[in-house]
Amino acid sequence: MAEVGFRLSGAASPGLDDPLGIWDVAESGVSFGVGESAPTEPVWQVQLPASPEQARAILAAKAHALTASEQALARAQREMFDMSNPAAPSFSALDSTPQDDLFAQKNALTATLGEFSSVSFGKPGSDAEDQDLGRQWQSLVEHTRQLVAHTARVQTHMGSSPVGLTAVNWKGDFETSWATGVDANARQTHRQSVQLALDSRIAKLRIVSVVATGAAGLALKAAVPGGQWLLLPAVWKFVRDVMQTLRQSDNQN
Repeated sequence: MAEVGFRLSGAASPGLDDPLGIWDVAESGVSFGVGESAPTEPVWQVQLPASPEQARAILAAKAHALTASEQALARAQREMFDMSNPAAPSFSALDSTPQDDLFAQKNALTATLGEFSSVSFGKPGSDAEDQDLGRQWQSLVEHTRQLVAHTARVQTHMGSSPVGLTAVNWKGDFETSWATGVDANARQTHRQSVQLALDSRIAKLRIVSVVATGAAGLALKAAVPGGQWLLLPAVWKFVRDVMQTLRQSDNQN
């Protein structure tokens, strides 16, 4: 058994990595442990060292990473709001310099928006990259839909020993089953695992919301009927890349 692992199973997501950079998103065909079968609903599985001190430190680092991802998502949302502001420069004249920490991401989105709002804009999704982005976006939406449709189940192991299994529904009702002989430190560790899973679920819902509303605002400025749906892959790429870039920057600090 791995010493440390954060795995989300039972939510279909072919070709999709966790945009939060926290969970290993298991797909169909992955190997489960002896006696395990592939879950039919989402299960957040947390494997931690047997040492309570090490376990708490790892969970604290994951919580920090989630906060950094949420801040990066908020930054992406602000950037798109500025782009879609009617008083802002046109897409082709967006004010962005190489000194901007998101210059590459903003430049790429601006280029797409400039083509989109021009008469020369071609058929969307016509090249391999666009098609792959479209599939990623659809996978994220389906992945998130499954997280919303089911009760959240969170399992925690410390070392080779199970700690607890908690099921939480959307009304906030929860039920926890504890392994025999679990002490107070291990129980608190499991509660932290549950909080991380629930906060991650909310963050994924927010990613979908930010992409959808961002595409709507940018399409309105581009003044192309139905443009929101055509822009979703490009906006998803922008949000994904912003989150990755700012998360890497946070890790280096």
